Amino acid sequence: MIVSNGQALDFAPQALGEVTPTLSNGFYYAQQGLGLLNRFATYAALYRVQPSIATLIDKVANSAARLTVKAWDVTPTTGKVQDASSPLAKLLANPSTEMSPFNFWRWTFSTYEVYGEAFWYKQRNDQGKVINLLPMHPSRVAVRRDENGDVEYIFTLGVASAGILKAPATDVVAFLRYNPENLMRGLSRLEPLRTTLMNEDAARRANASWWNKGARPSVVLQHPGELSQAAMDRIKQSFDARQAGADNMGGSAVLQEGMTAQIVQLNAEEMQYIESRKLNLQEACMVYDVPPPVVHILDHATFSNITEQMRSMYRDTMSPRLEDVESVIDYALTPEFFNRGEREVEFDMSEVLRGDFEGRATAVIGLRNAGLATGNQGLEIMGFPRSEDPEMDKYYANSALLPLGAPVERVSVTEAAAPDPALQAEADAAVSAAGQEAAPVPSKSLNLRSLMGRIGRKAATKKEIRSELIAGHETELSKFFDRQRVAAKADVTKAFDPSDWDGDLATILHSLSEATAKAIGAKVAADLGGKFDGGDIADYLKSNSEDTAKKINQTTADQIVAALEAAAEDEDAGDVIDNLFTGEVAARSSQISVSRVAMVAGLAALVAARQSDAKTKTWVVTSGRPRSSHAAMDGETVPLGEPFSNGMSGPGDYSGGADEVAGCTCDLTFNTEG
Repeated sequence: MIVSNGQALDFAPQALGEVTPTLSNGFYYAQQGLGLLNRFATYAALYRVQPSIATLIDKVANSAARLTVKAWDVTPTTGKVQDASSPLAKLLANPSTEMSPFNFWRWTFSTYEVYGEAFWYKQRNDQGKVINLLPMHPSRVAVRRDENGDVEYIFTLGVASAGILKAPATDVVAFLRYNPENLMRGLSRLEPLRTTLMNEDAARRANASWWNKGARPSVVLQHPGELSQAAMDRIKQSFDARQAGADNMGGSAVLQEGMTAQIVQLNAEEMQYIESRKLNLQEACMVYDVPPPVVHILDHATFSNITEQMRSMYRDTMSPRLEDVESVIDYALTPEFFNRGEREVEFDMSEVLRGDFEGRATAVIGLRNAGLATGNQGLEIMGFPRSEDPEMDKYYANSALLPLGAPVERVSVTEAAAPDPALQAEADAAVSAAGQEAAPVPSKSLNLRSLMGRIGRKAATKKEIRSELIAGHETELSKFFDRQRVAAKADVTKAFDPSDWDGDLATILHSLSEATAKAIGAKVAADLGGKFDGGDIADYLKSNSEDTAKKINQTTADQIVAALEAAAEDEDAGDVIDNLFTGEVAARSSQISVSRVAMVAGLAALVAARQSDAKTKTWVVTSGRPRSSHAAMDGETVPLGEPFSNGMSGPGDYSGGADEVAGCTCDLTFNTEG
């Protein structure tokens, strides 16, 4: 009720936002079509005969119909959860028994785009529950409103004997485009195209007339004398019979009695026929908000913008339409099943917006390295099946990241660190039990001064430096594995605990990593005319050494258990352990050495290049038998801060996966000129 100066007014509240009809409680009928040049065409007829309109409507409707409609439970405090079992979810999955889900959604969006409105009738069971949705064609629906503003939809087939359906607003889901004159009927997108469609229709009719009436239309036949009406009609009929029509195209004309023929028809260039047709297409795309390349208008398409314009079809064109439909469903249908605010309906666009395979692969690597996604979440983005490995459900991130303003810990390469007393005591006890002299836990120096000295004496090139570093790694790791072998043999009945060795191995790896970073970083910086500061990666090397030590020791423990379980009953346990460390563990020692040098050297080289103002980096294959993926990278050059085409920042980058790092000897070269 509307009250003015204390007096109730006798018109519906919604009438405040409307211009028509004159009576506030009158009927609102659908707009059926629009006038063209010398004719009237219904909206349906325009869809049938106008290729541009049919193409645009089909593109929009099919783009929406292919999407999955989901219901989401938004009540959990932890975030929304998909609802796949409620009556609402089941209805959305199969909305109408009269047509398939794809056809139902295609009809809804096509009708909405043609008429500017679409209606669903809610079919209920004996308990009043909505069990089905029936499409109601707008051209057969009249909308009436009483003095209280209550809406009633009246559907008729146009034949009185067939009956009339009167449905209250609670039984109808109405999708309406904005109409500047009233709130009850939508406005078709074809209305703003009235002039455009008139021009297009006129051009097509003129073209058809050209073919129908003559190969050279608008010909004026001139006779030197005066002719009667009967003579003129006879000459015209004779000329048309021989020359008019598409089948007579290109024929010869013979004129008698001194007659001449003059062509007065404007040609296509003079009429700007081609340009006007293009303009009509572009204006239709503008009104329907569809990028022209999406409907194969490629006049302004380029290799760089075509992909983005295709993606904008869903991001910019479809998103407002889909949100409009979602809001109407949440307003008019969802409350039939849940209280308002408990469920939300949403078209799932993840599949169409997730990008191409290469783009998704790059994005997944970035999310995984930043700790924003688990391995299994990355597999789902790529469309791969989930992994059963529990590690794939954990979050990992670059442990070298520090809060802003936090001081960077700097560690000297040659500064000795005191051995862990607990580890030293356990090592002494284990070796003493075997009747051998206890070997001390190595200090952090690990004779690295002598290693750096050998590098300085023997290595002139980066390749030679890497070879010396790999040899140094193998020497220290062999000593470490020898101590593990002795301890494991000391008491085979006692389980090998890898955590007892984590601190020892972390110290070794950290020292070797710092030596590698210092040697390679200094060499790269010197070649570029700069200086290397290892402080930028000091924390990362420390944490990475600790993580790697745990993984190496756990693998050794697993191998010991597996070897002892697979041994024959009469086989000596000590011999089994000796064979294991001599074979598999020794092979791992060599592989670990190559991989660690590749990883740390690659990182140090990038840091040194950045500190020396390098502009580009180039992937260089140094092995005579490189893996195919690395052979394809040989010579590839990219800006210093960008990844290569395989997603890796350089050789040894674990973001490419362990298979791309293990045994890799590839290198990087840098250039300060860009």
